[in-house]
Amino acid sequence: MRLDELLTLTFWNHLARAHLTELVMILTAAVVALIDRYVRRAVAERTASMHAVFRFFVFLLTCTVGYAALALGVAWGLRHGLVLSHGEYIAPAVLGILVVVAIEAQRQKAA
Repeated sequence: MRLDELLTLTFWNHLARAHLTELVMILTAAVVALIDRYVRRAVAERTASMHAVFRFFVFLLTCTVGYAALALGVAWGLRHGLVLSHGEYIAPAVLGILVVVAIEAQRQKAA
């Protein structure tokens, strides 16, 4: 392999396509971890007037069903989004998603 081959989009797309399952799992975990803050805030706002026992059950339901559905939905969206255009732009899309995740994580850390 030559250096000029390493600098092509085709090389990086082929590499990303070979590891699509792992990339989707990593990106799903990152996106769900970042969305967690907003989900918890929304659930707390909606259940603030409820009794503590009902709030606990809503929290349990959110954790068991809600996060599973969220993770499945994010994974489905990522997998189908990354293979659009027959995978011609997988590598730049993954890089872009990672940059957005890093910016949001830094923003949440600063807040």
